[in-house]
Amino acid sequence: MFALSQSSFSASRSKASFGKGNVHCWSALVRPRKIRAIEFAKTVKGGAINVRVNVKPVNADNALITIEVADANGEDTSNLAAHWAITKEGSDDWQVPPENITLPDGSVPFGDGIATRTPLPFSIVVPTNAVGDEDEIASLVAIVVKPGGGDEEWMHADDGVPFVAPLGAHMQGSTLIKKFARMERDGDMNNFKRYCTANETVGEIIAAADEDAGMAKGGAAALFTWIRMAETRALPLYEGHNYQTKDMVHVSEVLACKVALAATRSDETGRLFRLLMGNLPRGGGGGDDIRMGILNVMRDNGIKEGHRPGIECKFIQQWHQKLHSSTTPDDVAICEAYLHFLRGSGDWNDFWWHLNEYGNLTQEDLSKMKVGWKNQDGITGPAVHLPHVHDAFVWFRGVLRQTHSGIQLDRANEFAHWVMDEGLQHEINDLLANRNEWWVPGKIVELRSRLQHSWRGQEDGYAARDALHLDIALERHFRGMIEAMDVDAMSADDVADTLRLALESGALASSGEAMCLASGLWSRINAEKNWGDARWLSVAASGLDFVALALEEEMDSLARLVSPASVEIGRAGKADESYIVNFGEECVRGHPLFVCSRLIQALQRSVRQSAGIGPWTVVGAGVNGDGTATGVPVNQLLDTLQGPAATAAVQELADGSPVVLISETLDGLEDIPPGVAAVLSKSGVDLLSHVALRARQSGALLATCSDDQYWDALVTSLTATPSPVRVTVDISTGTVDVSEGDAVAAATSSSSAKAAAGAVSLSPVDTSISSWAVAPAEYAPGVVGGKSSNLATLAQLASEISSITGVDVRVPQSIAMPFGSLERTLAMPENADASSALDEALTALDAATDNDGTLSALANAQSAVLQLQMPDGLAAEVAASAQTAGLTSLASASSDDWWPAVRQVWASKWNLRAHSSRVALGVAEADLQMAVLLMEVVPSDYAFVLHSRNPVNTDDESVLGEVVVGLGETLVGNHPGSAMRFTAAAPEQVIVAALPSKLEAMKMTESSVICRSDSNGEDLENFAGAGLYDSFMTNGVSTHTVNYANEPLLWDASFCTSLGGKLAGVAKTLEILLGAPQDIEGAVVGDVVYLLQARPQQL
Repeated sequence: MFALSQSSFSASRSKASFGKGNVHCWSALVRPRKIRAIEFAKTVKGGAINVRVNVKPVNADNALITIEVADANGEDTSNLAAHWAITKEGSDDWQVPPENITLPDGSVPFGDGIATRTPLPFSIVVPTNAVGDEDEIASLVAIVVKPGGGDEEWMHADDGVPFVAPLGAHMQGSTLIKKFARMERDGDMNNFKRYCTANETVGEIIAAADEDAGMAKGGAAALFTWIRMAETRALPLYEGHNYQTKDMVHVSEVLACKVALAATRSDETGRLFRLLMGNLPRGGGGGDDIRMGILNVMRDNGIKEGHRPGIECKFIQQWHQKLHSSTTPDDVAICEAYLHFLRGSGDWNDFWWHLNEYGNLTQEDLSKMKVGWKNQDGITGPAVHLPHVHDAFVWFRGVLRQTHSGIQLDRANEFAHWVMDEGLQHEINDLLANRNEWWVPGKIVELRSRLQHSWRGQEDGYAARDALHLDIALERHFRGMIEAMDVDAMSADDVADTLRLALESGALASSGEAMCLASGLWSRINAEKNWGDARWLSVAASGLDFVALALEEEMDSLARLVSPASVEIGRAGKADESYIVNFGEECVRGHPLFVCSRLIQALQRSVRQSAGIGPWTVVGAGVNGDGTATGVPVNQLLDTLQGPAATAAVQELADGSPVVLISETLDGLEDIPPGVAAVLSKSGVDLLSHVALRARQSGALLATCSDDQYWDALVTSLTATPSPVRVTVDISTGTVDVSEGDAVAAATSSSSAKAAAGAVSLSPVDTSISSWAVAPAEYAPGVVGGKSSNLATLAQLASEISSITGVDVRVPQSIAMPFGSLERTLAMPENADASSALDEALTALDAATDNDGTLSALANAQSAVLQLQMPDGLAAEVAASAQTAGLTSLASASSDDWWPAVRQVWASKWNLRAHSSRVALGVAEADLQMAVLLMEVVPSDYAFVLHSRNPVNTDDESVLGEVVVGLGETLVGNHPGSAMRFTAAAPEQVIVAALPSKLEAMKMTESSVICRSDSNGEDLENFAGAGLYDSFMTNGVSTHTVNYANEPLLWDASFCTSLGGKLAGVAKTLEILLGAPQDIEGAVVGDVVYLLQARPQQL
């Protein structure tokens, strides 16, 4: 749900995706909470050797960088090393890594006091939080070398550029931020200097755009932030050296033309340049026209100028000095305020009133305009009342507007006439003559659509400038008319039509892919609207959810891009701290798409009211299964109550009483600590997400609210008292009730109550297996974990299920690396250093007394595992086993494709989530064993999760299922939006409860294998363990925004019921064959249903 609060823009809802790509450089900007998982590769030695880098966020404060040979192509790589160093923000100079970075084993100084030599492969943990603001690491730079005494071979990358790859915020963006901040910190800044620098910068950004869209986007965001902060006067405009007005006019014109051409791009970089264009003057018009214009007005009307005698007017003399040396858009506002004064009675206060009311300028602002010869006071006045000069200054205002008022609607129309055909000119003139009529918003959208050809694809910067300024001016007038509407007084039909127009307006230029698809979806929904039809209301509800998610994603992205720049540049320029803090939100509120927010919220209320449903969804029904919980209300995010200290932290929140936690956001990966009776949130949660499974296993109530007003009212109600409350969420109506609770009821509502009912007992393992890989026929208890064993069982049952249901049911091919494989690998002589490092990390983990110590130890443990070298014979066994199992894609693959993924699965044993769970359950580190299931990835049309017994209401034996477009990661990973949800008492009795609104889908780009965690602590009878350990694909997938405008999962009721019936039949048949309710994950490809996983359902 899109919200207007600043906090909503900082809540990240994006998910890391798998993928490979070639780039020109590897870089690692290390900034807290900005680390991104990336993987890049480049070749050396004429393409003979492929070297890969993987950058992985260990947590908010630590990045793990791994460099290794991906493909040797027969070359000897046994003695390769990386010759590397780091660079810091604002500098390309190689520097020695700071002392707080632990160097990988085998690292030695090169001897120049800077570079380090480290044998390949190696991994290094970069602790970002230990580096000061002025010393932030920007990148890790490296050259591959083959030492050999005097015959040392330097293997420069084939593209001629050292290995330098982005990690988190983009290098170009961060470098420009540092550069702009340094200029502001040095002082004596004005817009002339900024525009000169910006003119140099625009070309650099665009040159990078085709090679690295992320770098260009970061650079454009930094430039936009810098100029916008200046144009809003948060940064000084009138300091530093004076310059000729004609120079300012020229540099403004050049910048406007360059930015206009950059804004013709259709990517996010282009949209950022469009936003920048809305903050620039037009430029041109003749700089000397301004300087000589004011002189001629003074001379023609007898006003004293220099030594020339005449009427003494302090204001005109001061303003003349400014105009001679520095003209800005402020001069238009000053001239208009002066004209207002001339038309009045001569009260100088009239000037200040108009200046503040219409120009947003104060006396203090003008007093700072100390530019020009002998101008020590700025512009203070007063002015002599000279009515006879009124017409002369009307003319002079036109001169000023020629340069500065490119986006004022009437002036923009005048300037752009030369780039439009006569028909379009006439219609825009007619629109301006009737600019306040009710039909104008729709007409603006039509005319802007026709205006596109005048600036999109334009090669003439002057034409692009004038056409784009007119387009922006029309868009702003459109927004003003929408904002003036009383939405609460409008009919639902009118609001729906207005939202369609607002989305279409954005799609013309301001929207990214998601919002353009949202526009197309809502156009169809609006065209077919029928407020009395239940099916249409369901489609509309999902459509609005998708539109809201798309809006949230694009606005959050904008805020994330500009906020780091605003902090560093703003503080360097001594901007007001409150302005800096709110800059990201201010940019969002100023965005043309912002008008969609209240239209969406109004329509969501109308749809719910028409459908007779409330905003609450129950994901976990609580310890009693009735949607109730009792505890002391606490307003705190669940993700702050994670880790080994979570239980104690919960007890402190309410003096040992159970807690009803009010967590505004959830990312879906949290645990439910003991003592939490309920979690209420505004974030949508999938039924099989990690937090949903934990809620049902622990007996905690988990419910989410989709309406801001309802949520705010609940938060106010719950936080008004520290006493226990009883929360009841009605599953059928989606409403919530809060009443007084009691201590006895609270004690039985705690999540520890159910957890205490049965302790977790890990499956026994046999670590004496000598094989590196086993085929499904060899999957057995103690050899592999529940995932592999259950998959083998599904393969045995597939034909029987098909025979019973008439559905073509299949199971993907797989093999597994059994329990003990990790331990055997660690015991190999070639892995002695990694094994020793792991032992040290685990000793530190056992001794850790705080979160920092725990996080550091876990990061070091993962780093050690990721350095493991492959034992001899392992690759051959995996290939042979895969060939036997029919897993041909793995049998023919290079081990370089899958070995890194295997190590990542092993390393996930020591992620914080898994470690915290083991601590809470009393499981010793050594008792948790990790097998790895290597399974064919099914190129899903749709992915599903089935519960053969309704987990929300266990008295209901109906199947409950969820279906999404594409791969299942968006479903089990709790990506934003809803799945198609259905219940089925029988295959022919399907009830569709919700339609899909997931923002993104993931699709296969090539055949792939997924390496899945398969520990002895997952898929147990009394503990699912799902989501604790990680899985990794060997090849990439693409993530894209779902186009729901023609998606049958949204529009085709018969398709949904048919698919639901087919899946329900499979689920119930599997439950009967296995003798217990099951949680099932699978995929649909055409008419085929693939079963990917099944485990006993936790009821």
